Amino acid sequence: MKVKFWGVRGSIPCPGTGTAKYGGNTSCIQVLGGQEVVVLDAGTGIRELGLQLMAAKKPVRVHMLITHTHWDHIQGFPFFTPIYIPGNELFIYGPRALEKSLEEALMFQMQYSYFPVRGVELAARVKFTELGEETFNIGDLEVSTKSMNHPIRVLAFKFKQKGKSVIYTGDNEPYYDVLAERARPMDTGIHRRSEFIKECNQRVVDFCRGADMLIADSQYTDQEYETKRGWGHSSISHVLNLSQESSVKKLILFHHEPTHDDKELEKIERQARARGRKMKGKFKVISAREGMVLDV
Repeated sequence: MKVKFWGVRGSIPCPGTGTAKYGGNTSCIQVLGGQEVVVLDAGTGIRELGLQLMAAKKPVRVHMLITHTHWDHIQGFPFFTPIYIPGNELFIYGPRALEKSLEEALMFQMQYSYFPVRGVELAARVKFTELGEETFNIGDLEVSTKSMNHPIRVLAFKFKQKGKSVIYTGDNEPYYDVLAERARPMDTGIHRRSEFIKECNQRVVDFCRGADMLIADSQYTDQEYETKRGWGHSSISHVLNLSQESSVKKLILFHHEPTHDDKELEKIERQARARGRKMKGKFKVISAREGMVLDV
């Protein structure tokens, strides 16, 4: 099993000379080595993937797993060429959006007010499946899901094949409670809530435990996170600690902050690697780059 990165940014595309090394497209990953074509998220990086699939000049069958429907994770969908070709098949999985179904949220951007082709005009066969926390199979891949912490529902995906496992968190911020941080020692109600939050974070640790590869939202530096709390994203320290507590073998820093140019990401990667080597387990740390293919 391998993974290929087609888009590695968070929030908004950021093309330009300053981001050429790591890439400027938003989230899109392909899981390679299974019996089926499996794609994670439909950010702007999915456009190039669609062109590559079409270059084979044969019917395209894709399983697309959406972590959530925030725009940076779905905005490439209207530019995914296979959806316009008769005979192609697209199976889309993901959680329900807050006020819309998965289908309604994804197709909402394909209205004449925003895009020249409507969703009802797609020529490929498209089937939607809404997911909760569950386990199912796509070909010879076992897929499990787990809810993460974000302003809307986000599902992380775990893939297992032949004893190997890879996890993609989607957007995620560790659970915390501001009231609990300020609570008095005898404030029983608040501390019960604090214990519940610890349990929620432990569920994420347990889900990631022993993974061969963890692809984790690590958008902010520790300093940046202090002014971004509650925005739904992790800091570098968060994902380093998660990797240590979960005993993962390889951590992939992902969903890069759009204001971080190549020089800043090189610095972040260098510092994270040094910290990772000193932590228990000594897991490997890599910053995701567009076009990168990694063995799980």
